Amino acid sequence: MAEAKAKQIIMETIKGIIFDFNGTLLWDSQYHSNAWNIFLVKYGFFLSEEEIHENMHGRTNGEIFSYIFKRDIRPDELSTLSHQKEGIYRGLIMRDDLHLASGVTEMFNYCESAAIPMAIATSSDKENADFYYERYNLNKWFPKRRYIYNDYTFKGKPAPDIFQKAAETMFLKPSEIMIFEDSPAGIEAAEKFGAGKVVIVNSTKANYSAYSHDVIRSFDDAMPIIENIIDKPRDIYRTC
Repeated sequence: MAEAKAKQIIMETIKGIIFDFNGTLLWDSQYHSNAWNIFLVKYGFFLSEEEIHENMHGRTNGEIFSYIFKRDIRPDELSTLSHQKEGIYRGLIMRDDLHLASGVTEMFNYCESAAIPMAIATSSDKENADFYYERYNLNKWFPKRRYIYNDYTFKGKPAPDIFQKAAETMFLKPSEIMIFEDSPAGIEAAEKFGAGKVVIVNSTKANYSAYSHDVIRSFDDAMPIIENIIDKPRDIYRTC
C-alpha cells in the first residue's frame, strides 16, 4: 500500500524531463577520452580511463584544464586549448558518423506527441553545442531557449546551476523534473538541484552501485520509466 501511494505521489509531481547530452543522449564518452588522450600526449601528460571518467566527464573545459595543469587557466589559454581539444573530438565524431543513442529520437517523438516538456543541459561550450544542435537536428524537439550549454555565466556541474536554468525554461520546480545523466559530476548536480527523479544512463558499462537511482543501459529501458511516472501534461506546456 505504501509503495503504491509513493508511486502515485511521483506520478502527480513529475511533469518534465531534463537530459544531459554527452554520454547520455550521445554515447561519445570514448570519443572524448580518445580526444583527451591525443591532446594530453601533445602536452606530455597521461591519465587513466578511470581518472578521466571521475574528474573530466561532465565538467567544463576550464575546470578540466585547471585539473590537468594544476593551476588557474587564463581566458586566452582556455580559448586556445579548448579549440585544440574540441577540434580533435569533432573530427573523430565526423570520421565515424556517430549517431544519437539508439531509441533517443523515438523517445523525443513520444514526449513531443504527449506534450511532455523537455530541455537539454550540457556542459559543452558554444562551439560544440552549436555543432550538436545542427548535426543532430535538435531543433526538431528543442527550441534554443531549452537547449542550455556552458556559456561561462554560471558554475558548471557538480553545481546545480545549469539544471536550474533549464527548469526555468519549463516553468517547473526541481521536484517536478526527472533528469537523465551519466557522469558522477552530473549526478551530483542533479541531486543538489533536488530533482524529483534521477535516471543514470550507463553508456560506458561503469559501476554505479554506489547510487540508489535507477540505472538504464538502453533508451528502450527509459520509455517504461517515462510512461509510468510522468504526470499528464497541462495544456500550458503546449505553447511554452
